[in-house]
Amino acid sequence: MKHLKNVHQGDRAGIVFGGPSLLEQEFNFQKLRDKQLVIFLEAQALTPWFLAGGVKPDYYLMQFPEKCQGNSLHNFIFRGFLAGVESRWLLKRKHLPILQDMKTNFDRYFEAWRPHRGPHKRFRWKPGAFLKDSPYDLVHRLGKEVKIIANKELLERHFPEGLDHDCLHLFAQSHEQEEFNLARYYNPDDSGSLLTLRNMPFYNSAAINLYPLLHYMGFKEVFFFGMDMSMLGSFEYAAPYSFKTMWHFRRYFSKTNRVFNANYVRNKPYYLRPPYEFADIKKLPNHSELRFTRVHDPFKWSAPSVDGFRTISFQEFLTQ
Repeated sequence: MKHLKNVHQGDRAGIVFGGPSLLEQEFNFQKLRDKQLVIFLEAQALTPWFLAGGVKPDYYLMQFPEKCQGNSLHNFIFRGFLAGVESRWLLKRKHLPILQDMKTNFDRYFEAWRPHRGPHKRFRWKPGAFLKDSPYDLVHRLGKEVKIIANKELLERHFPEGLDHDCLHLFAQSHEQEEFNLARYYNPDDSGSLLTLRNMPFYNSAAINLYPLLHYMGFKEVFFFGMDMSMLGSFEYAAPYSFKTMWHFRRYFSKTNRVFNANYVRNKPYYLRPPYEFADIKKLPNHSELRFTRVHDPFKWSAPSVDGFRTISFQEFLTQ
């Protein structure tokens, strides 16, 4: 990762998250190339639908490699296992073979973990396990020229056999949490063999390590696409396409939200990410060298705005 310091000095980045708003608008990723953005793809956004668009990212993000073991549909089913919820009455019929495979081969994919620590730790993915059409299953289709940014410790933990890829850029995350300090947050420690990011008290995964990495690489402006800030999942595996109806998803959600994590707090409306993740974002954009812009068109199941980020429409982005 240290080789990427200031390699994009003055460039503009486009971060592609998996928000289903992009699928609904049949988003054309070539437009990001036309605007000369350096494209980053978030882990769960690597799906067959994205690949079918024909545009390869410059970077694929694996800050949390465990997110690559299953896609959003797999994760919905897994959370059902954690909560003891029978998902077959809630999912679309076409997804039932996947549910049955995960039940039949449960011991191949999952293992008992620390149930005494809470229902969210009842089971975990086995190291090295992954499912068909998961991001890990699809990563080889990106091509060897796509650079992968990954947390070294977590990559080795969740994929002990490694990742067969030529352009791998690794970083570390400090285990010692410290109080939030904007200057230290945006200036990770590169004095050792690995770039080491500070451990700040954040819940939002992008806030934990993506923003300081972008600053370290030298970008002057960052555009976010598919940043719906919802709990719906990514692209064609998001809730509107995995569950029979959104009513069925709401029933599922009410029975499973306790297994998301130990500190989960339900937002209003229920499908938005928890309020503390929005609070994380409000802390960050005030940086003189890095501007954040959320590019988002209206979508029923997303946050219309995010405090701390400028939000513009896709058409406004194209005319800039």
